[in-house]
Amino acid sequence: MSPHAPSEPAPAGETPQDRLRAQLETHRGRAVTIGAILVVWLVDFVLSHRLVDSGGVTGAPQAAMRIFEDASTVLFVIVSVLLIAAVIGRWHRWMAPLVVVYLGFSVVQVMVNVGGLLVTAHLQDGVGLTGLWDVGAVYIMSVIVFAFIYASMDVTVPGGAFVWPARDGQEPPTPNLIDYLFISLNTNSTYGPTSEAVMSRRTKMIMALQVIMAIVMLAVLIARSVVATT
Repeated sequence: MSPHAPSEPAPAGETPQDRLRAQLETHRGRAVTIGAILVVWLVDFVLSHRLVDSGGVTGAPQAAMRIFEDASTVLFVIVSVLLIAAVIGRWHRWMAPLVVVYLGFSVVQVMVNVGGLLVTAHLQDGVGLTGLWDVGAVYIMSVIVFAFIYASMDVTVPGGAFVWPARDGQEPPTPNLIDYLFISLNTNSTYGPTSEAVMSRRTKMIMALQVIMAIVMLAVLIARSVVATT
């Protein structure tokens, strides 16, 4: 997802998604894709284990999350290795289903973390506002995971999942990671679409899921803020 638009005029009929897809086929694009895979896995691994080990999640939810994390780490590593191999070997037949499994599992991880915060919102008596770091961490993880989901949807949905606006007389820009992070952050914070129009029904459903989790995170934040300062 290069931050630079192509220097040459785009062929007639070529969409921003076509240009992004072509960039991802280059050596640099494949390296960025592999980096994105590792970033999502590392963010999830560090946050989930931090929540379990620091006491951010306690009691029965902590034990359940620990079992889930141990099993999911193994699965995540297997899927990550297969996906990286598919990217390097350009195994297009296997890449799409592996991406679906990988990002789908990432969403499950976010949901588990949000659920862990929800069921322990009342257990943080008097810890102060500094004890709310885990809510912010889950929030950031949600933004990152869904940004990569939107990028994946945009390059796989026929015609693209989004319509990218352009200045008068200019071609729409080639989207990059910042654009998808912007969409994800806006969805997480304003509960509405950004300047980019959403055309894919599947993407709209994914956005609805992100909004629901964002509302839950906001509810947890408010509840934990009250409990932490009493």
